[in-house]
Amino acid sequence: MNATSELKWDVQQRLKLLECTVLLTGWVRTQALIETFGISRAQASKDFAVYHGLRPENLIYNKSRKYYEASAVFEPLLLSGKASELLDALPLMQSGAPVVALSAQSPAMAMVKPLERELDWSLLRAVSRAICQQIKLQVSYQSMNRPEPAVLTLSPHTLVYNGFRWHVRAFSDTHEAYRDFVLARMRGPVVLLTEQGIPDGDDTAWHTLHEVAIVPHPELPPAQQAVIAEDYGMTDGRIVQPVRQALIPYFLRMMQIDPRRLDPDPRIQQIVLQDVAAVRPYLWS
Repeated sequence: MNATSELKWDVQQRLKLLECTVLLTGWVRTQALIETFGISRAQASKDFAVYHGLRPENLIYNKSRKYYEASAVFEPLLLSGKASELLDALPLMQSGAPVVALSAQSPAMAMVKPLERELDWSLLRAVSRAICQQIKLQVSYQSMNRPEPAVLTLSPHTLVYNGFRWHVRAFSDTHEAYRDFVLARMRGPVVLLTEQGIPDGDDTAWHTLHEVAIVPHPELPPAQQAVIAEDYGMTDGRIVQPVRQALIPYFLRMMQIDPRRLDPDPRIQQIVLQDVAAVRPYLWS
């Protein structure tokens, strides 16, 4: 087992922050951990000792400046190089534009985020309770396919965040099928029923994984295709992402590779599906 996997979760988070700080600024002080996580100086010193024990060649203590700096052979221990790790590991501060604050000195950083969507906490609690207790619920639902809301009886089994909003995967007695229902379209109170819910065992689209293959746009020059392939960590000019069949439409939209919404300019539409026909059966009609 990897030694880092045996670390407690909170220690891993602090060491990731430590590592991110060193990668971005070249150095880090104990005070960065103390102020960010609200821990004692003794605990922060212990964290540095743990990190040093796992990767002793990474950090060198600069006595005159009283901070740890990256060595010439520094190699990340906890970070694998994914772009998302930066956002996962760093504390964010709202000060005008979102700026990442690590220590007294760090590169300026900004983040563009989509508009926030409202979430009804009482509704979320009711849906979550129905999932945990495996019971049915009744709710008025405003579909985009009809002008007025309709009362549905659902057996929810999984809450899903698709990158933009929350929905629930559920069996609908009304439709006699497993479908997705956006939480924000549920109107009024949720009524929890005593009737046992329909289990998710027959939700084939949920339990079946499909490998979605993505490639650089074939009309881009070879040099540009190589840059795109490197950006996405592709191997042999492609990357394959396992996705639940039920979530394929969301994944394609999030990656902006929905075959029905492609930009005709390959400089804008830099990545595409390798095999459109393979995912077409799972697209929304």
